[in-house]
Amino acid sequence: MSQIFFWQAVVLRQISNVSVFNKIFVYVRDYSKETVEHIILFTGIYMLLCIILYMGMVRCQKPQFNSAVTWARRVLIVTAHPDDECMFFGPTILNLLKDGNCTVYILCLTTGCNYGMGRIRKTELYRACRTLGINSDNITVKSHSLLPDYLTARWPIEIVEKLVLQEVETYDIDTIITFDKYGVSSHPNHCTIFYGIANLCLEEVLPKDCAIYVLETVNILRKYILIFDIPLSLLFSRTRYFVNSSERSIIHRAMKQHKSQLIWFRWLYIYFSRYMLINTLHKLDLMDIQFELDLEI
Repeated sequence: MSQIFFWQAVVLRQISNVSVFNKIFVYVRDYSKETVEHIILFTGIYMLLCIILYMGMVRCQKPQFNSAVTWARRVLIVTAHPDDECMFFGPTILNLLKDGNCTVYILCLTTGCNYGMGRIRKTELYRACRTLGINSDNITVKSHSLLPDYLTARWPIEIVEKLVLQEVETYDIDTIITFDKYGVSSHPNHCTIFYGIANLCLEEVLPKDCAIYVLETVNILRKYILIFDIPLSLLFSRTRYFVNSSERSIIHRAMKQHKSQLIWFRWLYIYFSRYMLINTLHKLDLMDIQFELDLEI
C-alpha cells in the first residue's frame, strides 16, 4: 500500500514539474513575442522618421543639416585609388562645388595599376571627375614605384608626405580632406594617407591656415543603412554633407564611369552605402593628431 502512495506522489510531482515548465515556456514565449513586436514597431517608426527627416532636409536645404566648411576656397581631396572620389567623397565634392567660390582639387596617389589596368583606370578617373564637375586641370594622378596599388603593400609615409606637400604648395591649398586612420574600409593605402598628412601637421610644414578634415569611418551596420544613418550623423558629427536624390544620381553616374570596377559587390555598395549619400567629417588639430598617434603606441 505504501508503495502505491509512493508512486502516486512521484507522478503528482512530475505533473507539478511539467506544469511549472509549461508556465515558464508560456511566459518566455509571450515575452519574446511582445519584445519582437516592440522592436518591429520601433524600427518602423525610426525608418519613417528618417524618411520624413530626409525629405525635409532636401526641401529646406537649411544650414543646420549641412554643417559645412564654408570658408574653404581651395580644397585638396587626397585619395589612394581611382574611384575613391566617388565611393567615399561624392557628397563632399558636390557640396563644395555648389559654392562658386570654392575650387576642388583631386590628388590620387596611384593609377590603380593593380592587374595592369593603370591606364584604363586613370582615364575612368578623369571621366568620373568630369561628371562630378571637377576641372581636369585640377586632377593629379601619381604613379610612384614605391606606392603600388596592392592591399598588402606598405607605403613609405615620407613619400606620401612629399607628394601631398607638393600639391599644397603648388595650388595654395587652404583645406585638405582625406581618410581618417581607419580608412573607411581599413584599406592600408587609405590609412597610410592619414598618417602621412598627420606627420605633415606634426612637423609643422603645412601652411598655418591650412585646415585638415578627415572622413569619419563608421561601423559596418551604419555603413550600409543609407538614409537611416541620418539621425546618427546629425547627432554625432559636427561637419556633415548630405545630397538629395538628383545629386546622388550624379554620384552614381560618376561611379559608373569606373566601368572596370563595376563588379557585383560594388553595385551593392553604390545603392546601399551611406557614403554615397552622407559624408561626416572631423576637423583635425595638433592635439587630435598627437592623441590619435599616442593610442597607436
